[in-house]
Amino acid sequence: MTTSTLAVKPAVAESFARAPVIGVVRTASREEAAATARSFLGAGLELVEITFTVPGAPELVKELRAERGETGPPWIGMGTVTTAARARRALDAGAEFVVTPNVSRPVAELVREAGVFLLLGALTPTEIADAHEAGADLVKVFPLPPVGGPAYLAVVRGPLGDVPMLAAGGFGVEEIPAYREAGAIGFGIGAPLVGASPEETRLRIRRALELARSAASPPEGRG
Repeated sequence: MTTSTLAVKPAVAESFARAPVIGVVRTASREEAAATARSFLGAGLELVEITFTVPGAPELVKELRAERGETGPPWIGMGTVTTAARARRALDAGAEFVVTPNVSRPVAELVREAGVFLLLGALTPTEIADAHEAGADLVKVFPLPPVGGPAYLAVVRGPLGDVPMLAAGGFGVEEIPAYREAGAIGFGIGAPLVGASPEETRLRIRRALELARSAASPPEGRG
């Protein structure tokens, strides 16, 4: 673990506390993904996730980090990190946080060993507890809308209120308060942040951050 890595993890946690919206870039086109990522990075988001479903995703992360400069914020992470092999590729690309849709202990072990901020995806109470036990800094409850959205999250948080949770799975900007009320402290949003123009994208992101910022602060990152 390098000194720079040690410094980045708490800085990512600080950014999450300050601006708890992760802009998710998930497109079938690398060109579209690059354009979306750059618009997110330029519009006030401090955390932008490039998913492995984007063609050439690790190379795009390297490119975006080189354009940004040595350090953030903003921070650039990788998502859909479903396997240990993907985790290695994400870390080699310089991902500054790692997001999964599933609970994978091999992924968790690699990412925690590297000292990188980790969000593990989970849905059921058993999965959420397992993700927390595996060392996730934040548990991404996914996909929420198909199983009841905020109502489901509120019920799950009854016995699991000590687990910091991010809401994800496809909901709009104006739904953030309902998920916040249900107990989410962070929000993963993709396409609903993208406007028809750069100015509209900026306005959507500004609105999302405004609605999200009254959420409680997440942990500083597990050791």
